[in-house]
Amino acid sequence: MYEAKGFQSTDFAELIRVVNDFLGTLEEGKLIDVKYNSVPLAVSTHTEYGVYPDTKYTAMIIFNK
Repeated sequence: MYEAKGFQSTDFAELIRVVNDFLGTLEEGKLIDVKYNSVPLAVSTHTEYGVYPDTKYTAMIIFNK
C-alpha cells in the first residue's frame, strides 16, 4: 500500500526545506517518488529583467505506508 503527501509554497527554497524535513522522517526504503510542479499565478507581459510573475510551487511525495 502507498500514500501520497502534498506540499505547496510560493517560495521554492521554502518548499524544498519542507520536503527535505518530511523526507527525513521517512524510514529508509519507504520513498517511492517525489514530483515537483510550478504554476504561474498570473499572466504577465512584463519583460523587465528580474521581474517574474508570482508562481506557486507544489511537491507530491509518494511513499510506502
